[in-house]
Order: sequence, then C-alpha cells, then structure tokens
Amino acid sequence: MNLYVLIINGIASAFRTSVSLLLPSLGEAVSHRAGVLNVGIEGYMLLGAVSAYLGVIFTGNLWIGLVIGMLAGAVMGLIHAYLSVTLKADQIISGIAIWLFCMGFSVFTFRTVGTSENIEGFSPIVIPVLSELPFIGPVLFNQNVLFYIGLLLVVVFSIILFRTSFGLIARGTGENPLAIDIAGHNVSLIRYISVLISGAMSGLGGAYLPLSVLFRFSENMTGGRGFIALAIVIFGGWNPWGILGGSLLFAGVDAFQIQMRAGGVDVPYSLLLMAPYVITILVLVAMGTSMKKSKMPKKLCIPYIKGES
Repeated sequence: MNLYVLIINGIASAFRTSVSLLLPSLGEAVSHRAGVLNVGIEGYMLLGAVSAYLGVIFTGNLWIGLVIGMLAGAVMGLIHAYLSVTLKADQIISGIAIWLFCMGFSVFTFRTVGTSENIEGFSPIVIPVLSELPFIGPVLFNQNVLFYIGLLLVVVFSIILFRTSFGLIARGTGENPLAIDIAGHNVSLIRYISVLISGAMSGLGGAYLPLSVLFRFSENMTGGRGFIALAIVIFGGWNPWGILGGSLLFAGVDAFQIQMRAGGVDVPYSLLLMAPYVITILVLVAMGTSMKKSKMPKKLCIPYIKGES
C-alpha cells in the first residue's frame, strides 16, 4: 500500500474513531470537576451501544437510536449518583458494580433479541471543494455528522465549564463543597446533574460505535474505550481542549495499528493490538509522576457530608 495513502487513511480513521473517546471523556471531566469519579464508563458505553443499535433496528431512525443510547447512559448515571451522592457509597465500588451490570445486561439484551443485522448508519458528509484539498480534505471534510457535533461539543463544554455560573459552581463543588453549600447552592444537585451529563455523554459515545463506525452491535464492542477515556480526562488536565488532544492521540495509535495490519507490516498481530493499551499505561505513569496535584479536583471521590469541610 502507498505510504501516503496509508498515512491519510490512518489519520482520517483516527479522527473518526476519536469521537467515541472524546464524548465520554468530556462528560467524565464535568463529573470529575464536581467531585464524582465514575469508573463505570465502559459499562455506560456498552449499554448505550446496544440500546442505540436496537433503537435503530426497531424504529428505523438513527436520531431516535442516538437519543435512546444517551438515555440509557443517563439512567445508569442516575443510579451511580444515587449510590455515591445520596447514599455516600464508595464511588469506585459503585462504578465497578455498574460496569459489570451493564456488561452482562448488554450481552443478555442482545442475545435475547437475537439479531445481528447491519444498519444504515451515519454516512460521511463530503463537503464540496474542501474535501478535495490535499491531506486535510479527506481527514477533516469527509466525516460523518457526529464527528462535527463532537468538535462543537468541545467548544460547548469549554464554555460551560469556564464561562458560565454552572461551570464555576461545579468546579467549586469539586474543590470546596462546603463553600458552595454556604453560598446557598445545593451540592448534591450539582453533583447529580454532573453525573447525569457524564452518563448521557458516555451513552452517546457508546452509541457512536454501532451508528457511525461498525454499523452493527457486537458483544463487548467498546474494547476498553471507557477505561481509556478515564486516562484521557487525566491526560487532558480536565480541560475539553486537552481532552480533544488526548482523544486524537489514543485514537491515532489504534488507527495506525489497524492500518499497519492492513498494509501487511511485518509486526506480530498481538503487539499491534496491545499498542493502544500500552500507550494508556505509559501516559498514566508519566502523568502520575509529573502532573501538578493542583490540577486534580481536591474533593474528587470524596462524599460531601453537610457542614464538613
């Protein structure tokens, strides 16, 4: 395969698949900023994927399927919020329990319905003139509508977190919930809203896979993307623009190992397949040793008891 074509295909694929990492990472950043850790993203994505896929099968409408996927993730987010915010349960244990439930329930639902037919997903939108530009044309201007929505959401979440009163209060909730409480704001409500946003965005990220990448559902199709999203949030410094960069980096590693296999590069298959996860571990180790502690929300994963600092 021509090297130029290999590079172009790899970059275009990286941009396309990065959305499945970008969407849940944006939602998780909001949850983290409010002080709630959600390690169950992988489960949310699986449930969002199967819900969206079956929604399209039964309704024939991609947008309805997309909304169903988001609602499925939001419901799981509501459960996690109830356990971790209202009941003050351990956030990590709650997240793992929801992940395991979603993993089993998605498989059960898919096997019960018993269909594996392909669907007509979101097709690439070829933008006239711009799509013909060398290099950037096929990379940026030949993508599906959800890709452009994902880029728009980076701007939206950046504005929400750093230019709105909700964002200021949410960030304060993760830093000093007592101060937010004294100021007259409902800490539990802010955390509920933030976790619901995280759940809906994770469901959307999961729905993206069957509706825009694979056009079908397969068991455990997320392949660990939920856990990579957790790493991206840290890598991106809890900032939407940093998260966009992290999503492109991790998706790029995955896309290029696929292109290398397709191009017949003489590298063991198992080494190529594990590349994205090795990069994830290395990045987390590097960030853990060099990241300033001030970047992490001080009350992340710590339940708030009214009146306590």
